[in-house]
Amino acid sequence: MSRARAIARLTASRIVAWLGPALPALLVALPALGEVWDATVRASWSSLGRDQGIFQYVAWAVGQGDVAYRDVRDVNGPVITMVHLGFQLLGGADEHRFRVLDLLCTGASFAVAGALVPSIAADDRRVTTLARAAWALAACVALGAQYLVYGFWDTAQRESFLDWFLLVSVALQATRAASGEPRSRTTAAVLAAAGFGSFVPWLGKPTFALFTASQIVALLVEPGELRGRARRLAFFLAGGAVGLAVPLAWVAARGDLAAWGRITFVDVPAMYRFIWPRPASVILAMTGYASLARVAVFTSLALVGLIALRRLPRRTLPVAAMPVLGLASVLVQGKGFPYHFHPVTLGVSFAWLVALAALWERALAAPVLSIAVVGRRLAVVVAALLLGGRAAYLAWSAPYPPAPPRSARDAASLESAARLSAFDRIDYFPRAMRDAAEYVAARTTPDDRVQTYAMDAYLLFLAGRRSATPYIYAYDLNVDAALHGSFDPGGLTPTDAERERILSLRDAHAADLAARLDRSPPAAFVFVDRSPLMTSDDAVADFAAHCPEVAVWLSSRYRQTADFEGIRVWLRDDLAAHEPGASGPIE
Repeated sequence: MSRARAIARLTASRIVAWLGPALPALLVALPALGEVWDATVRASWSSLGRDQGIFQYVAWAVGQGDVAYRDVRDVNGPVITMVHLGFQLLGGADEHRFRVLDLLCTGASFAVAGALVPSIAADDRRVTTLARAAWALAACVALGAQYLVYGFWDTAQRESFLDWFLLVSVALQATRAASGEPRSRTTAAVLAAAGFGSFVPWLGKPTFALFTASQIVALLVEPGELRGRARRLAFFLAGGAVGLAVPLAWVAARGDLAAWGRITFVDVPAMYRFIWPRPASVILAMTGYASLARVAVFTSLALVGLIALRRLPRRTLPVAAMPVLGLASVLVQGKGFPYHFHPVTLGVSFAWLVALAALWERALAAPVLSIAVVGRRLAVVVAALLLGGRAAYLAWSAPYPPAPPRSARDAASLESAARLSAFDRIDYFPRAMRDAAEYVAARTTPDDRVQTYAMDAYLLFLAGRRSATPYIYAYDLNVDAALHGSFDPGGLTPTDAERERILSLRDAHAADLAARLDRSPPAAFVFVDRSPLMTSDDAVADFAAHCPEVAVWLSSRYRQTADFEGIRVWLRDDLAAHEPGASGPIE
Protein backbone atom coordinates (compact mmCIF):
# COMPACT_ATOMS: atom_id res chain seq x y z
CA MET A 1 0.00 0.00 0.00
CA SER A 2 1.39 3.40 -0.95
CA ARG A 3 2.17 5.98 1.72
CA ALA A 4 -0.46 8.37 0.29
CA ARG A 5 -3.16 5.69 0.42
CA ALA A 6 -2.24 4.78 3.97
CA ILE A 7 -2.45 8.42 5.05
CA ALA A 8 -5.79 8.77 3.30
CA ARG A 9 -7.20 5.71 5.05
CA LEU A 10 -5.90 6.93 8.40
CA THR A 11 -7.42 10.37 7.84
CA ALA A 12 -10.75 8.82 6.81
CA SER A 13 -10.80 6.62 9.90
CA ARG A 14 -10.11 9.63 12.11
CA ILE A 15 -12.93 11.57 10.46
CA VAL A 16 -15.27 8.63 10.98
CA ALA A 17 -14.18 8.34 14.62
CA TRP A 18 -14.66 12.09 15.10
CA LEU A 19 -18.02 12.16 13.35
CA GLY A 20 -19.27 8.81 14.66
CA PRO A 21 -20.85 9.92 17.98
CA ALA A 22 -22.68 12.74 16.19
CA LEU A 23 -23.89 10.76 13.16
CA PRO A 24 -27.42 9.78 14.34
CA ALA A 25 -28.05 13.32 15.56
CA LEU A 26 -27.07 14.76 12.20
CA LEU A 27 -29.28 12.25 10.41
CA VAL A 28 -32.21 13.39 12.54
CA ALA A 29 -31.54 17.09 12.08
CA LEU A 30 -30.47 17.56 8.48
CA PRO A 31 -33.51 16.09 6.63
CA ALA A 32 -35.92 18.32 8.59
CA LEU A 33 -33.87 21.45 9.20
CA GLY A 34 -35.32 23.44 6.32
CA GLU A 35 -38.94 22.56 7.06
CA VAL A 36 -38.57 23.29 10.78
CA TRP A 37 -36.96 26.64 10.08
CA ASP A 38 -39.74 27.57 7.65
CA ALA A 39 -42.42 26.58 10.19
CA THR A 40 -40.58 28.53 12.91
CA VAL A 41 -40.53 31.69 10.81
CA ARG A 42 -44.22 31.31 9.97
CA ALA A 43 -45.07 30.69 13.63
CA SER A 44 -43.19 33.82 14.69
CA TRP A 45 -45.64 35.95 12.69
CA SER A 46 -48.79 34.32 14.01
CA SER A 47 -51.29 36.25 16.09
CA LEU A 48 -52.06 35.41 19.70
CA GLY A 49 -55.01 33.24 20.62
CA ARG A 50 -57.50 33.63 23.45
CA ASP A 51 -55.43 32.17 26.29
CA GLN A 52 -52.23 33.99 25.39
CA GLY A 53 -54.21 37.22 25.18
CA ILE A 54 -55.75 36.68 28.61
CA PHE A 55 -52.34 36.09 30.18
CA GLN A 56 -50.95 39.15 28.39
CA TYR A 57 -53.64 41.23 30.08
CA VAL A 58 -53.15 39.68 33.52
CA ALA A 59 -49.39 40.29 33.40
CA TRP A 60 -49.83 43.83 32.08
CA ALA A 61 -52.41 44.71 34.74
CA VAL A 62 -50.08 43.47 37.47
CA GLY A 63 -47.29 45.48 35.89
CA GLN A 64 -49.57 48.53 36.07
CA GLY A 65 -50.06 48.08 39.81
CA ASP A 66 -53.00 45.68 40.14
CA VAL A 67 -52.56 42.99 42.79
CA ALA A 68 -52.53 39.49 41.33
CA TYR A 69 -55.44 37.28 42.45
CA ARG A 70 -57.06 40.17 44.33
CA ASP A 71 -57.59 42.79 41.64
CA VAL A 72 -57.43 40.25 38.80
CA ARG A 73 -59.19 37.00 39.55
CA ASP A 74 -57.25 34.30 37.70
CA VAL A 75 -57.30 30.54 38.22
CA ASN A 76 -53.81 30.01 36.77
CA GLY A 77 -50.58 29.69 38.70
CA PRO A 78 -48.16 32.61 39.12
CA VAL A 79 -45.45 31.12 36.89
CA ILE A 80 -47.56 31.89 33.81
CA THR A 81 -47.95 35.54 34.76
CA MET A 82 -44.24 35.75 35.55
CA VAL A 83 -43.34 34.46 32.08
CA HIS A 84 -45.63 36.97 30.37
CA LEU A 85 -44.32 39.81 32.52
CA GLY A 86 -40.77 38.85 31.60
CA PHE A 87 -41.64 38.76 27.92
CA GLN A 88 -43.33 42.16 28.13
CA LEU A 89 -40.23 43.66 29.72
CA LEU A 90 -38.33 42.39 26.65
CA GLY A 91 -40.78 43.94 24.21
CA GLY A 92 -43.27 41.09 24.16
CA ALA A 93 -46.27 43.41 24.15
CA ASP A 94 -45.78 43.21 20.39
CA GLU A 95 -47.21 39.93 19.09
CA HIS A 96 -44.31 39.13 16.77
CA ARG A 97 -41.76 39.86 19.49
CA PHE A 98 -43.77 37.74 21.93
CA ARG A 99 -43.77 34.81 19.50
CA VAL A 100 -40.04 35.20 18.86
CA LEU A 101 -39.31 35.20 22.59
CA ASP A 102 -41.43 32.08 23.08
CA LEU A 103 -39.70 30.28 20.21
CA LEU A 104 -36.27 31.32 21.48
CA CYS A 105 -36.93 30.14 25.05
CA THR A 106 -38.56 26.94 23.86
CA GLY A 107 -35.73 26.27 21.41
CA ALA A 108 -33.14 27.02 24.09
CA SER A 109 -34.68 24.44 26.43
CA PHE A 110 -34.64 21.91 23.58
CA ALA A 111 -31.00 22.71 22.79
CA VAL A 112 -29.88 22.40 26.42
CA ALA A 113 -31.66 19.06 26.82
CA GLY A 114 -30.22 17.84 23.51
CA ALA A 115 -26.69 18.85 24.49
CA LEU A 116 -27.11 16.75 27.64
CA VAL A 117 -28.17 13.63 25.69
CA PRO A 118 -24.57 12.41 25.10
CA SER A 119 -23.94 12.66 28.86
CA ILE A 120 -26.89 10.33 29.40
CA ALA A 121 -25.52 7.66 27.09
CA ALA A 122 -21.75 8.01 27.53
CA ASP A 123 -19.01 9.04 29.92
CA ASP A 124 -18.56 12.82 29.80
CA ARG A 125 -14.83 12.37 29.27
CA ARG A 126 -15.54 10.82 25.87
CA VAL A 127 -18.20 13.30 24.76
CA THR A 128 -16.94 15.71 22.11
CA THR A 129 -18.06 19.26 21.48
CA LEU A 130 -19.27 18.16 18.06
CA ALA A 131 -21.46 15.46 19.59
CA ARG A 132 -23.06 17.92 22.01
CA ALA A 133 -23.68 20.45 19.24
CA ALA A 134 -25.13 17.79 16.94
CA TRP A 135 -27.51 16.44 19.57
CA ALA A 136 -28.53 19.98 20.53
CA LEU A 137 -29.38 20.60 16.88
CA ALA A 138 -31.23 17.29 16.62
CA ALA A 139 -33.30 18.18 19.69
CA CYS A 140 -34.10 21.65 18.32
CA VAL A 141 -35.30 20.06 15.09
CA ALA A 142 -37.16 16.99 16.40
CA LEU A 143 -38.65 18.64 19.48
CA GLY A 144 -39.28 21.86 17.60
CA ALA A 145 -41.29 20.01 14.97
CA GLN A 146 -43.57 18.38 17.53
CA TYR A 147 -44.08 21.80 19.16
CA LEU A 148 -44.83 23.76 16.01
CA VAL A 149 -47.48 21.32 14.77
CA TYR A 150 -49.78 22.51 17.57
CA GLY A 151 -50.52 25.78 15.76
CA PHE A 152 -51.00 29.35 16.98
CA TRP A 153 -53.88 28.61 19.38
CA ASP A 154 -52.06 25.90 21.33
CA THR A 155 -48.44 27.12 21.41
CA ALA A 156 -47.09 29.61 23.99
CA GLN A 157 -49.45 27.91 26.39
CA ARG A 158 -49.14 27.08 30.08
CA GLU A 159 -47.93 23.53 29.47
CA SER A 160 -45.36 24.59 26.90
CA PHE A 161 -43.87 27.19 29.28
CA LEU A 162 -43.69 24.65 32.07
CA ASP A 163 -42.07 22.14 29.72
CA TRP A 164 -38.99 24.39 29.61
CA PHE A 165 -38.31 23.60 33.25
CA LEU A 166 -39.44 19.99 33.19
CA LEU A 167 -37.43 18.95 30.14
CA VAL A 168 -34.15 20.42 31.35
CA SER A 169 -34.76 19.02 34.83
CA VAL A 170 -35.35 15.48 33.54
CA ALA A 171 -32.35 15.69 31.20
CA LEU A 172 -30.05 16.93 33.98
CA GLN A 173 -31.10 14.14 36.32
CA ALA A 174 -30.47 11.53 33.61
CA THR A 175 -26.83 12.57 33.09
CA ARG A 176 -23.94 10.67 34.64
CA ALA A 177 -23.05 13.75 36.68
CA ALA A 178 -26.27 13.31 38.67
CA SER A 179 -25.11 9.83 39.72
CA GLY A 180 -21.65 10.98 40.70
CA GLU A 181 -20.05 11.04 44.11
CA PRO A 182 -22.74 12.37 46.50
CA ARG A 183 -20.28 14.76 48.12
CA SER A 184 -19.21 16.19 44.75
CA ARG A 185 -20.07 19.84 44.11
CA THR A 186 -20.92 18.95 40.51
CA THR A 187 -23.39 16.30 41.59
CA ALA A 188 -24.93 18.65 44.15
CA ALA A 189 -25.30 21.46 41.60
CA VAL A 190 -26.79 19.19 38.92
CA LEU A 191 -29.34 17.67 41.28
CA ALA A 192 -30.26 21.02 42.84
CA ALA A 193 -30.83 22.48 39.37
CA ALA A 194 -32.91 19.42 38.46
CA GLY A 195 -34.98 19.88 41.61
CA PHE A 196 -35.52 23.56 40.88
CA GLY A 197 -36.75 22.82 37.36
CA SER A 198 -38.97 20.01 38.59
CA PHE A 199 -40.80 22.01 41.27
CA VAL A 200 -41.28 25.35 39.48
CA PRO A 201 -44.07 23.91 37.26
CA TRP A 202 -46.12 23.05 40.35
CA LEU A 203 -46.94 26.76 40.56
CA GLY A 204 -48.13 26.69 36.96
CA LYS A 205 -50.06 23.44 36.81
CA PRO A 206 -50.19 21.23 39.93
CA THR A 207 -50.44 18.09 37.76
CA PHE A 208 -46.73 18.52 36.97
CA ALA A 209 -46.11 17.05 40.41
CA LEU A 210 -46.56 13.66 38.72
CA PHE A 211 -43.24 14.13 36.94
CA THR A 212 -41.52 15.10 40.18
CA ALA A 213 -42.75 11.86 41.73
CA SER A 214 -41.02 9.85 39.00
CA GLN A 215 -37.80 11.79 39.57
CA ILE A 216 -37.90 11.05 43.29
CA VAL A 217 -38.49 7.36 42.58
CA ALA A 218 -35.50 7.35 40.24
CA LEU A 219 -33.30 8.83 42.95
CA LEU A 220 -34.49 6.24 45.44
CA VAL A 221 -33.73 3.26 43.16
CA GLU A 222 -30.29 4.46 42.09
CA PRO A 223 -27.57 1.86 42.78
CA GLY A 224 -25.24 2.52 45.68
CA GLU A 225 -25.40 3.00 49.42
CA LEU A 226 -28.53 4.31 51.09
CA ARG A 227 -26.62 7.26 52.51
CA GLY A 228 -25.52 8.32 49.04
CA ARG A 229 -29.06 8.08 47.68
CA ALA A 230 -30.40 10.09 50.61
CA ARG A 231 -27.78 12.77 50.02
CA ARG A 232 -28.67 13.05 46.33
CA LEU A 233 -32.36 13.25 47.19
CA ALA A 234 -31.62 16.02 49.70
CA PHE A 235 -29.87 18.07 47.00
CA PHE A 236 -32.82 17.54 44.66
CA LEU A 237 -35.35 18.58 47.30
CA ALA A 238 -33.29 21.61 48.28
CA GLY A 239 -33.39 22.81 44.68
CA GLY A 240 -37.10 22.03 44.63
CA ALA A 241 -37.68 24.17 47.71
CA VAL A 242 -36.13 27.12 45.91
CA GLY A 243 -38.24 26.32 42.85
CA LEU A 244 -41.38 26.66 44.96
CA ALA A 245 -40.14 29.63 46.95
CA VAL A 246 -39.44 31.88 43.97
CA PRO A 247 -43.00 31.95 42.53
CA LEU A 248 -44.51 32.14 46.02
CA ALA A 249 -42.23 35.06 46.85
CA TRP A 250 -43.43 36.76 43.68
CA VAL A 251 -47.07 36.27 44.75
CA ALA A 252 -46.22 37.71 48.16
CA ALA A 253 -44.62 40.75 46.49
CA ARG A 254 -47.01 41.36 43.58
CA GLY A 255 -50.12 39.47 44.56
CA ASP A 256 -52.32 38.31 47.40
CA LEU A 257 -51.21 34.97 48.85
CA ALA A 258 -54.50 34.42 50.68
CA ALA A 259 -56.54 35.11 47.54
CA TRP A 260 -54.29 32.83 45.48
CA GLY A 261 -54.65 30.05 48.04
CA ARG A 262 -58.43 30.43 48.21
CA ILE A 263 -58.82 30.38 44.42
CA THR A 264 -56.39 27.47 43.96
CA PHE A 265 -57.37 25.19 46.79
CA VAL A 266 -61.03 26.09 47.44
CA ASP A 267 -62.67 27.62 44.39
CA VAL A 268 -61.04 25.50 41.69
CA PRO A 269 -62.15 22.19 43.27
CA ALA A 270 -65.55 23.66 44.12
CA MET A 271 -66.44 25.12 40.71
CA TYR A 272 -63.86 25.31 37.93
CA ARG A 273 -63.24 21.58 37.64
CA PHE A 274 -66.87 21.16 36.54
CA ILE A 275 -66.47 23.42 33.50
CA TRP A 276 -66.34 21.34 30.30
CA PRO A 277 -65.03 18.12 31.88
CA ARG A 278 -64.61 15.04 29.73
CA PRO A 279 -64.20 11.47 30.94
CA ALA A 280 -61.01 9.62 29.98
CA SER A 281 -62.89 7.41 27.54
CA VAL A 282 -64.07 10.43 25.55
CA ILE A 283 -60.66 12.15 25.57
CA LEU A 284 -58.93 9.03 24.28
CA ALA A 285 -61.59 8.53 21.61
CA MET A 286 -61.04 11.98 20.10
CA THR A 287 -59.43 12.11 16.68
CA GLY A 288 -55.70 11.45 16.93
CA TYR A 289 -55.66 11.12 20.70
CA ALA A 290 -56.10 7.35 20.85
CA SER A 291 -53.11 6.76 18.57
CA LEU A 292 -51.04 9.30 20.51
CA ALA A 293 -51.92 7.54 23.77
CA ARG A 294 -50.77 4.20 22.32
CA VAL A 295 -47.52 5.75 21.12
CA ALA A 296 -46.94 7.30 24.56
CA VAL A 297 -47.53 4.02 26.39
CA PHE A 298 -45.38 2.06 23.92
CA THR A 299 -42.56 4.60 24.22
CA SER A 300 -42.57 4.50 28.01
CA LEU A 301 -42.63 0.68 28.03
CA ALA A 302 -39.84 0.51 25.46
CA LEU A 303 -37.56 2.73 27.52
CA VAL A 304 -38.39 0.85 30.71
CA GLY A 305 -37.36 -2.26 28.79
CA LEU A 306 -34.04 -0.65 27.87
CA ILE A 307 -33.54 0.24 31.53
CA ALA A 308 -34.32 -3.34 32.57
CA LEU A 309 -31.84 -4.64 29.98
CA ARG A 310 -29.25 -2.12 31.25
CA ARG A 311 -29.04 -0.36 27.93
CA LEU A 312 -30.05 2.75 29.85
CA PRO A 313 -29.24 3.62 33.48
CA ARG A 314 -31.91 3.75 36.16
CA ARG A 315 -31.60 7.51 36.39
CA THR A 316 -33.35 7.73 33.00
CA LEU A 317 -36.58 6.46 34.57
CA PRO A 318 -38.11 9.98 34.49
CA VAL A 319 -37.35 10.15 30.75
CA ALA A 320 -39.14 6.83 30.29
CA ALA A 321 -42.06 7.94 32.47
CA MET A 322 -42.58 11.35 30.86
CA PRO A 323 -44.84 10.23 27.96
CA VAL A 324 -47.19 8.13 30.08
CA LEU A 325 -47.22 10.60 32.98
CA GLY A 326 -47.98 13.36 30.50
CA LEU A 327 -50.94 11.29 29.40
CA ALA A 328 -51.97 10.81 33.03
CA SER A 329 -51.80 14.59 33.51
CA VAL A 330 -54.17 15.07 30.57
CA LEU A 331 -56.65 12.59 32.01
CA VAL A 332 -56.43 14.03 35.53
CA GLN A 333 -57.26 17.51 34.21
CA GLY A 334 -60.23 15.95 32.44
CA LYS A 335 -60.62 18.56 29.69
CA GLY A 336 -58.79 17.07 26.71
CA PHE A 337 -57.65 20.39 25.23
CA PRO A 338 -54.87 19.94 22.64
CA TYR A 339 -52.32 22.01 24.53
CA HIS A 340 -52.65 19.70 27.52
CA PHE A 341 -50.75 17.15 25.41
CA HIS A 342 -47.52 19.17 25.21
CA PRO A 343 -45.71 17.05 27.84
CA VAL A 344 -46.90 13.87 26.08
CA THR A 345 -45.56 14.68 22.61
CA LEU A 346 -42.43 16.30 24.03
CA GLY A 347 -41.78 13.27 26.22
CA VAL A 348 -42.21 10.87 23.30
CA SER A 349 -39.82 12.77 21.02
CA PHE A 350 -37.18 13.27 23.71
CA ALA A 351 -37.37 9.62 24.77
CA TRP A 352 -36.73 8.57 21.18
CA LEU A 353 -33.63 10.76 21.03
CA VAL A 354 -32.29 9.33 24.29
CA ALA A 355 -32.93 5.76 23.14
CA LEU A 356 -31.27 6.49 19.80
CA ALA A 357 -28.17 7.92 21.48
CA ALA A 358 -27.88 5.02 23.93
CA LEU A 359 -28.24 2.34 21.24
CA TRP A 360 -25.73 4.11 19.00
CA GLU A 361 -23.23 4.47 21.84
CA ARG A 362 -23.47 0.76 22.56
CA ALA A 363 -23.08 -0.16 18.89
CA LEU A 364 -20.04 2.11 18.51
CA ALA A 365 -18.42 0.71 21.64
CA ALA A 366 -18.55 -2.90 20.36
CA PRO A 367 -14.91 -4.18 20.35
CA VAL A 368 -15.34 -6.33 17.23
CA LEU A 369 -16.92 -5.16 14.00
CA SER A 370 -19.11 -8.22 13.40
CA ILE A 371 -22.12 -8.60 11.12
CA ALA A 372 -24.37 -8.22 14.16
CA VAL A 373 -22.67 -4.97 15.15
CA VAL A 374 -22.93 -3.61 11.61
CA GLY A 375 -26.61 -4.59 11.62
CA ARG A 376 -27.21 -2.71 14.89
CA ARG A 377 -25.48 0.36 13.54
CA LEU A 378 -27.54 0.27 10.35
CA ALA A 379 -30.71 -0.11 12.40
CA VAL A 380 -29.85 3.01 14.39
CA VAL A 381 -29.03 4.91 11.19
CA VAL A 382 -32.39 3.94 9.69
CA ALA A 383 -34.19 4.92 12.91
CA ALA A 384 -32.45 8.31 12.88
CA LEU A 385 -33.48 8.93 9.29
CA LEU A 386 -37.07 7.98 10.13
CA LEU A 387 -37.09 10.42 13.05
CA GLY A 388 -35.73 13.12 10.78
CA GLY A 389 -38.37 12.35 8.17
CA ARG A 390 -41.10 12.46 10.79
CA ALA A 391 -39.88 15.85 12.02
CA ALA A 392 -39.86 17.16 8.45
CA TYR A 393 -43.43 15.99 7.93
CA LEU A 394 -44.65 17.52 11.21
CA ALA A 395 -43.02 20.85 10.43
CA TRP A 396 -44.38 20.82 6.89
CA SER A 397 -47.89 20.26 8.25
CA ALA A 398 -47.62 22.99 10.93
CA PRO A 399 -50.84 25.04 10.50
CA TYR A 400 -49.50 28.57 10.06
CA PRO A 401 -50.16 30.91 7.15
CA PRO A 402 -47.17 32.08 5.10
CA ALA A 403 -44.95 34.69 6.73
CA PRO A 404 -45.77 38.20 5.52
CA PRO A 405 -43.36 39.52 2.87
CA ARG A 406 -40.79 42.07 4.06
CA SER A 407 -42.74 44.83 2.36
CA ALA A 408 -45.82 44.03 4.48
CA ARG A 409 -44.34 43.93 7.97
CA ASP A 410 -45.34 47.42 9.03
CA ALA A 411 -47.96 47.80 11.76
CA ALA A 412 -50.80 48.62 9.37
CA SER A 413 -50.19 45.55 7.21
CA LEU A 414 -49.75 43.21 10.15
CA GLU A 415 -52.96 44.48 11.76
CA SER A 416 -55.00 44.45 8.55
CA ALA A 417 -58.28 42.55 8.36
CA ALA A 418 -56.97 40.47 5.46
CA ARG A 419 -54.00 39.16 7.44
CA LEU A 420 -55.77 38.70 10.76
CA SER A 421 -58.65 36.80 9.15
CA ALA A 422 -56.32 33.79 9.00
CA PHE A 423 -56.62 33.62 12.80
CA ASP A 424 -60.42 33.96 13.07
CA ARG A 425 -62.23 31.21 14.92
CA ILE A 426 -65.88 30.47 15.54
CA ASP A 427 -65.88 32.76 18.61
CA TYR A 428 -62.64 34.71 18.23
CA PHE A 429 -62.11 37.62 15.83
CA PRO A 430 -58.76 39.41 16.21
CA ARG A 431 -59.50 42.35 13.89
CA ALA A 432 -62.88 43.10 15.47
CA MET A 433 -61.23 42.95 18.88
CA ARG A 434 -58.66 45.52 17.78
CA ASP A 435 -61.36 47.77 16.35
CA ALA A 436 -63.24 47.67 19.65
CA ALA A 437 -60.04 48.27 21.64
CA GLU A 438 -59.14 51.29 19.50
CA TYR A 439 -62.64 52.68 19.95
CA VAL A 440 -62.50 52.27 23.74
CA ALA A 441 -59.00 53.74 23.96
CA ALA A 442 -60.04 56.79 21.91
CA ARG A 443 -63.01 57.56 24.17
CA THR A 444 -61.53 56.92 27.59
CA THR A 445 -58.43 58.08 29.44
CA PRO A 446 -55.54 55.81 30.47
CA ASP A 447 -56.69 56.03 34.10
CA ASP A 448 -60.25 54.99 33.27
CA ARG A 449 -61.42 51.49 34.11
CA VAL A 450 -63.41 49.28 31.74
CA GLN A 451 -65.56 46.27 32.59
CA THR A 452 -66.00 43.35 30.19
CA TYR A 453 -68.48 40.52 30.06
CA ALA A 454 -66.57 38.13 27.87
CA MET A 455 -63.70 35.64 27.77
CA ASP A 456 -61.23 37.91 25.98
CA ALA A 457 -59.36 40.14 28.40
CA TYR A 458 -56.90 40.70 25.56
CA LEU A 459 -59.24 43.48 24.45
CA LEU A 460 -58.37 45.36 27.65
CA PHE A 461 -54.67 44.83 26.98
CA LEU A 462 -55.00 46.15 23.44
CA ALA A 463 -56.92 49.17 24.71
CA GLY A 464 -54.47 49.78 27.54
CA ARG A 465 -57.27 49.87 30.11
CA ARG A 466 -57.54 47.94 33.36
CA SER A 467 -60.63 46.02 34.40
CA ALA A 468 -63.05 47.76 36.74
CA THR A 469 -63.44 44.57 38.80
CA PRO A 470 -61.47 41.32 39.26
CA TYR A 471 -63.98 39.46 37.06
CA ILE A 472 -62.41 39.16 33.62
CA TYR A 473 -63.99 35.75 32.91
CA ALA A 474 -67.70 35.49 32.17
CA TYR A 475 -67.81 32.09 33.89
CA ASP A 476 -67.36 33.80 37.26
CA LEU A 477 -70.80 35.39 36.77
CA ASN A 478 -72.56 32.82 34.59
CA VAL A 479 -71.96 29.43 36.18
CA ASP A 480 -74.36 27.44 34.00
CA ALA A 481 -71.51 25.42 32.48
CA ALA A 482 -70.24 24.44 35.92
CA LEU A 483 -73.74 23.60 37.13
CA HIS A 484 -74.27 21.34 34.15
CA GLY A 485 -70.92 19.60 34.28
CA SER A 486 -69.93 17.16 31.58
CA PHE A 487 -71.98 16.77 28.42
CA ASP A 488 -70.65 13.22 28.00
CA PRO A 489 -72.11 10.08 29.60
CA GLY A 490 -70.10 9.14 32.64
CA GLY A 491 -68.50 12.58 32.83
CA LEU A 492 -68.04 14.67 35.94
CA THR A 493 -71.19 16.45 37.20
CA PRO A 494 -71.74 18.30 40.48
CA THR A 495 -73.90 16.89 43.24
CA ASP A 496 -76.73 18.93 44.74
CA ALA A 497 -74.42 20.10 47.51
CA GLU A 498 -71.75 21.06 44.99
CA ARG A 499 -74.30 22.98 42.94
CA GLU A 500 -75.24 24.94 46.03
CA ARG A 501 -71.57 25.75 46.56
CA ILE A 502 -71.21 26.88 42.93
CA LEU A 503 -74.28 29.10 43.20
CA SER A 504 -73.00 30.64 46.41
CA LEU A 505 -69.73 31.49 44.68
CA ARG A 506 -71.62 33.05 41.79
CA ASP A 507 -73.82 35.07 44.16
CA ALA A 508 -70.75 36.34 45.99
CA HIS A 509 -69.12 37.36 42.70
CA ALA A 510 -72.27 39.12 41.48
CA ALA A 511 -72.68 40.99 44.75
CA ASP A 512 -69.03 42.05 44.73
CA LEU A 513 -69.32 43.12 41.09
CA ALA A 514 -72.36 45.25 41.89
CA ALA A 515 -70.69 46.90 44.88
CA ARG A 516 -67.51 47.73 42.96
CA LEU A 517 -69.37 49.13 39.94
CA ASP A 518 -71.66 51.25 42.08
CA ARG A 519 -68.72 52.55 44.09
CA SER A 520 -66.69 53.46 41.02
CA PRO A 521 -68.62 53.31 37.73
CA PRO A 522 -66.25 52.40 34.86
CA ALA A 523 -66.01 54.52 31.74
CA ALA A 524 -67.20 51.69 29.53
CA PHE A 525 -68.70 48.22 29.57
CA VAL A 526 -67.89 45.77 26.78
CA PHE A 527 -70.03 42.75 25.90
CA VAL A 528 -68.67 40.09 23.52
CA ASP A 529 -71.30 37.97 21.78
CA ARG A 530 -70.69 34.26 21.08
CA SER A 531 -68.18 34.02 23.91
CA PRO A 532 -67.57 30.47 25.15
CA LEU A 533 -69.21 29.38 28.40
CA MET A 534 -72.11 31.79 28.01
CA THR A 535 -75.61 30.34 27.85
CA SER A 536 -76.78 32.75 25.15
CA ASP A 537 -74.92 33.94 22.07
CA ASP A 538 -76.22 37.41 22.92
CA ALA A 539 -73.84 38.64 25.64
CA VAL A 540 -76.08 41.50 26.73
CA ALA A 541 -79.07 39.19 27.19
CA ASP A 542 -76.87 36.64 28.93
CA PHE A 543 -75.61 39.25 31.39
CA ALA A 544 -79.15 40.44 32.08
CA ALA A 545 -80.24 36.87 32.81
CA HIS A 546 -77.38 36.12 35.20
CA CYS A 547 -76.75 39.50 36.82
CA PRO A 548 -80.20 41.11 36.68
CA GLU A 549 -79.61 43.72 39.40
CA VAL A 550 -76.39 44.94 37.83
CA ALA A 551 -78.07 44.93 34.41
CA VAL A 552 -80.78 47.27 35.71
CA TRP A 553 -78.13 49.53 37.25
CA LEU A 554 -76.18 49.48 33.98
CA SER A 555 -79.15 50.30 31.76
CA SER A 556 -79.81 53.48 33.72
CA ARG A 557 -76.28 54.80 33.36
CA TYR A 558 -74.82 53.43 30.09
CA ARG A 559 -75.74 53.24 26.40
CA GLN A 560 -74.49 51.06 23.60
CA THR A 561 -72.55 53.25 21.18
CA ALA A 562 -70.72 50.78 18.93
CA ASP A 563 -70.85 47.19 17.68
CA PHE A 564 -67.82 45.53 16.12
CA GLU A 565 -69.00 42.16 14.77
CA GLY A 566 -70.67 41.33 18.07
CA ILE A 567 -68.25 43.17 20.34
CA ARG A 568 -70.58 45.78 21.78
CA VAL A 569 -69.30 48.84 23.59
CA TRP A 570 -71.45 50.61 26.17
CA LEU A 571 -70.23 54.01 27.29
CA ARG A 572 -71.20 55.78 30.50
CA ASP A 573 -73.92 58.37 29.84
CA ASP A 574 -71.59 61.36 30.14
CA LEU A 575 -69.36 59.84 27.44
CA ALA A 576 -72.19 58.38 25.35
CA ALA A 577 -73.81 61.78 25.04
CA HIS A 578 -71.15 62.73 22.50
CA GLU A 579 -71.71 59.60 20.39
CA PRO A 580 -74.28 59.44 17.58
CA GLY A 581 -76.70 56.53 17.49
CA ALA A 582 -76.46 55.49 21.15
CA SER A 583 -78.99 52.73 21.91
CA GLY A 584 -81.54 52.39 24.66
CA PRO A 585 -81.30 50.40 27.91
CA ILE A 586 -80.77 46.67 28.29
CA GLU A 587 -84.03 44.84 27.82
